[in-house]
Amino acid sequence: MLSIVNTLFKTYLSRYRRELQAHYDRPHELQREVLLHLLRTNRQTAFGREHQFDRLLADPRQFASSVPVRNYEAHRPYIDRILAGEERVLTQDPPAWIATTSGTTGAVKYLPIPQSAIGSIHLKGSWLSLAALYEKNEALEVFSHKNLLIGGAYQGIHEPSGLPKADISAAIILSIPRIMRPLYIPDVQLATAANYEEKIEKIAQQVAFEPGITILGGVPTWNLPLYRRILEIHGGDTMLDVWPDASVFKHGGVNFEPYRAQFERLFPKPGFIFQEIYNATEGFFAVQDRDDLRTMLLLLSTGIYYEFIPWNDYQQGSMEAVPLEGVRRDEIYVMLITTAAGLYRYPMGDLIRFAETDPYRITIVGRTQEFINAFGEDLLRSEAEGALIEACDASGAVVREFTVAPRYIEVDRKGSHQWMIEFDQAPADLERFNRTLDEALQEKNANYRTKRTNDFAIERHTLTVLPSGFFRQWLADRGKLGGQHKVPRLVNHRGVVDELLQRLASTSD
Repeated sequence: MLSIVNTLFKTYLSRYRRELQAHYDRPHELQREVLLHLLRTNRQTAFGREHQFDRLLADPRQFASSVPVRNYEAHRPYIDRILAGEERVLTQDPPAWIATTSGTTGAVKYLPIPQSAIGSIHLKGSWLSLAALYEKNEALEVFSHKNLLIGGAYQGIHEPSGLPKADISAAIILSIPRIMRPLYIPDVQLATAANYEEKIEKIAQQVAFEPGITILGGVPTWNLPLYRRILEIHGGDTMLDVWPDASVFKHGGVNFEPYRAQFERLFPKPGFIFQEIYNATEGFFAVQDRDDLRTMLLLLSTGIYYEFIPWNDYQQGSMEAVPLEGVRRDEIYVMLITTAAGLYRYPMGDLIRFAETDPYRITIVGRTQEFINAFGEDLLRSEAEGALIEACDASGAVVREFTVAPRYIEVDRKGSHQWMIEFDQAPADLERFNRTLDEALQEKNANYRTKRTNDFAIERHTLTVLPSGFFRQWLADRGKLGGQHKVPRLVNHRGVVDELLQRLASTSD
């Protein structure tokens, strides 16, 4: 039966393969079509009337000058009107979900999402990611077996709106047509359960002896504990002992590179595919379209119109953005999005670099709130993670989680960075690990190298090794275990690190 389904799936997927090809052939046209569609569809909304979308339809080049850049707080008055029951505020279509999103330390944000946007943004992005897989791997048979789903949490009904509230991944899973649900495991109720630890245990028990699983996906840091538990239940050395037909792991949410070696040991199959995707509550933005490249193709037809602010300008307070055709290769940008879900010129928190502009391929290099610039070093997450990988390679270490913050200059000491790392496998030679980390940071960041020369302004970093499970318990105690919640990698203040140090001291007493 599933072989028939796989054949039908390949036929259906051909439309998305044609759409993917358009990203290479006519990217600017795709973006113009998206902008016009958004203006046309939402011209009779409260937001559309306030910003004269009817006029902008005649000259969409005026869009950037007519609609200000708006962060979440600037969208909040419109969102509050939607939550109070007002119709056609940001989108013509009514909201079907209240998607929740937050950072590790940030307050919860509520984003009303129409069902049409689930389809045009998130589900279409998923189909295009599969099209990219098949484009380079014709022999794949994704639906010849079952696919493993692990979502965020369904959180019940939001009051007073009466709408279902969920992490976006849970809303997507619960939007899968019933006819397709038998192709996935576990059932949607378990996949979207709120208690993360109970969910992982129940999924592990359910899938440990389900051999026919082909495609896996999720945040690497949350999948590793699941795989470890499955191996404890099933036995065996690798996940291929459990799922011999596994062929693809689709990953996002955190940089995969620090975890790649662990996954390659878990899935030691020639030709096993690790596909990176870039999605979030706000949209589905990019997908790795070539196995031999560590970059992602920007998706231009999924109900999202993009603009880009150069990172250096953004740091100076400038909100001047360029459209897609104005970006330059290797420059770092803050991405603005206007979406079918009712966000208008909304700055995403991620920093991206264009690795190519024909086609438009990107890498994520950090976040606007996730960098360290306490001493003029302007260290990005991608640089820290790259240096960490080199230190692990040199010392045989395996890192589970980490965070970094500045140690400020005091009367009796110079400044430095403080690393807090939880290892799966500690380095055999801690000094070699630290030395390699320091050298790699200087190699990757010229400002850091200048400040470190002869300890001119920055001394070598300090390292605190945390016990196994420390970060996991910290997140759990904060009610942030599972879903979208992640350990912040770089923090340009000491709030997180001081909290962790205080916790470490209390557990040592």
